[in-house]
Parts: sequence; structure tokens; C-alpha cells
Amino acid sequence: MSDGLSFRAAMPASYPAHCYTDNLVLRVPPALWLAMLFLVRHLVLLGITFLPTMGQEVLALRDLVQPQYLIADLIALPVLIAAARRRREAGWVWRSVWSWGRALLTASALAFPALAVGRLLTTGRPLALGIDGPLLASLLASLAVVAYLWRSPLVRDVFREFPKEHAAQG
Repeated sequence: MSDGLSFRAAMPASYPAHCYTDNLVLRVPPALWLAMLFLVRHLVLLGITFLPTMGQEVLALRDLVQPQYLIADLIALPVLIAAARRRREAGWVWRSVWSWGRALLTASALAFPALAVGRLLTTGRPLALGIDGPLLASLLASLAVVAYLWRSPLVRDVFREFPKEHAAQG
């Protein structure tokens, strides 16, 4: 005999109608879009510096991008693309990426602090001297993303869904 709590946990949560797409799957919430964009921030900064309309002053952004941090961004990039391609016509690759999305975003969010602290440790300087304000903010934001990914029931439910494929015409 099951208790009400386990039954309730097994039931899908219901959300307001505006949370659903026309395909009756949950929309990617704005906070999750922001989290994914944050996790690919080094790629975005690097991309901005290569835009043809940008002047020389924007090239200073390239100095903010450390190549080793791009590894963390590349882990999150497929999830961001899968989120943008979340529709019936999407192929099995994007469906597979999406099903692993929360784990991949978590790996990306934890890879950045690991890479940053590892880089600081190789300098031989004490961590207290090597962590400046912007780095501390990025480290804390990365940890906040992990908390959001695993504490939000909406995020959990969004990663469980992907629009169903069209039935084959025959």
C-alpha cells in the first residue's frame, strides 16, 4: 500500500496554460534560458568579438575569454541548441541531448568552478588572493545554476518532455 506522498510525487505537476506550447509540452522557462546563456557566456563573448560590425574596442572582450573555460561552455552548448530545436521535427540526436540536458548543464556549471580553481592552484598563489570579485560572482552564479536545475520542479518536468514526433504517413 502506498502513502499519499509517494503517489503525489509520481503524479505529474500541473502548471498554468501559458506554461505549455501548442504541442502540449512545457515551455522552456525564461530562467532556464538565462541559465543556459550564462553557461555559454564565454562562447557568446568570443562570438561577439568576431561580428563584422564591431570596432576595435570590442576586441578587449577576447581578453576576458580564457580558452580553458570554453570546455565548460561546450558541454552546455548542445543543450542550448536542443532547447531551440524543441519541436516535433527535431531529430533523435536533439531528443537524446534533451533527455540528458539537466545532467549536461550541471556538468557544465560545475566544470567552470573546477577549471577556475584548478587554474588558480597552478599559479601557486593563495586562493584568497586569486579570486577577485568577477570570478567570485561567476563561481557563485554557477553554483546557483546547479541549485536551480535540481531544486526546481518545473525544470525537472521540462527536461522530461519533448514534443512527440509526427506519426508516419502510410
